[in-house]
Amino acid sequence: MMAAATIVEKLYGTDTAFRHFYHSPLFIALWAVTAISGVWFMIKRGTIKKPATFFLHIAFVLILAGALLTLLTGKSGSMYLRRGETSANWSSDQGFRQKLPFKLTIKDFSIDYYPGTKDPSDYISKVVVSDTGTEYTISMNNILKYGGYRFYQTSYDSDLNGSVFSVSHDPWGVSVTYTGYIMLLLSMIGFFFQKNSGFRVALKARSEGFSKPVRTVLMVLNILLFSYLTFVIGRDWYRSGHGPFVGTYSVMMLMAWLVSVAMALLRKRLPIIQPLGFVLAGFSILVASLSFSDPEANLMPVLRSPLLSVHVLCMMVSYTLFGLVALIGVVGLIKRNNDTHAMLRDMSLSILYPAVFMLTTGTFIGAVWANISWGSYWGWDPKETWALITMLVYAAMLHSSTVSRFTKPGFFHAYAVIAFLTVLITYFGVNFLLGGMHSYA
Repeated sequence: MMAAATIVEKLYGTDTAFRHFYHSPLFIALWAVTAISGVWFMIKRGTIKKPATFFLHIAFVLILAGALLTLLTGKSGSMYLRRGETSANWSSDQGFRQKLPFKLTIKDFSIDYYPGTKDPSDYISKVVVSDTGTEYTISMNNILKYGGYRFYQTSYDSDLNGSVFSVSHDPWGVSVTYTGYIMLLLSMIGFFFQKNSGFRVALKARSEGFSKPVRTVLMVLNILLFSYLTFVIGRDWYRSGHGPFVGTYSVMMLMAWLVSVAMALLRKRLPIIQPLGFVLAGFSILVASLSFSDPEANLMPVLRSPLLSVHVLCMMVSYTLFGLVALIGVVGLIKRNNDTHAMLRDMSLSILYPAVFMLTTGTFIGAVWANISWGSYWGWDPKETWALITMLVYAAMLHSSTVSRFTKPGFFHAYAVIAFLTVLITYFGVNFLLGGMHSYA
């Protein structure tokens, strides 16, 4: 249903997608049924005896509850002010006139530029709140919080004498949702230390290694690969003044670098990662070489946030690990030996847990960032939606106790290969086909 919604949005517009999908009673009811049945199922199975697992799932229920509160009680819209104008009026997203319990006056608006260029680095409004006469600065990634309302720099007039602010009033929804985010993060950390967790069981699996000469050759090649990628990324970082977190070229080079790091860290416990890693790194470098993005381009103002590096790094680590799981799946489908099948499945699981958790962390850090920048922690942008689809598709693989088909190595490996299509759609499909606010990534 979510996948269909992104296609409908592309073909018929955002309003149609929200009216018939994201804000439809059926869509909301399906999420409510999912949450309630999930809690009932956990209680029935005694999951409460595993605190990290239990609270991890409860965190998702809280996040959904917060989203429902935002939908039912939150207000959002826009406010337009000309230089020197004082007003308390703003318009809701539905077109209704609203009034603030205080007034705002805009004193000045300006644009900062990168030195020696005409590329904007920030949009800055100076406003005064009537209640106190205090002056505040509203800019990209720097919001004004006052009286339960939040104001975000959204647009401006061409003569630089007027500003448009996004307005949000959602004290309950944001609080509950953020509580869910914190619980989710703590639960994911606790899961890795939980006795007899799926991750710790899978980690005990042993895999066949290579001969010493082969190991030496692979290690030397990886050192050369790591050195080359570190030099290139470091050079571009120095020249551009920002990390490799935006644009196909930079992000694919970062992914290749992460593959090299993963090969170094996992070479003893999971030897098969070495040859598969070179395949994935080579593919990433190939895609980077075919891209037209400039690694030295200046960042647009909204991307000038410390959360950018954390968000992108988490997402790319997860994509890297999912790629390795897919390649292990290909090997698993080729191998006919049952023992090898089972061993490869355990190897994939030991990678899959951190991959899903990193994807989840990156997705919700992105939500926090969106709330800071645009006033909404979830806007059903195609990239957000497909990241959520990817998370759900891969999370299913971690529930073999519920979905018994995943205990069968053959099915597991086939699913892992097919599941990687969601990663490809999330990154490439959205960028080149579906568009949206994240199409620059």
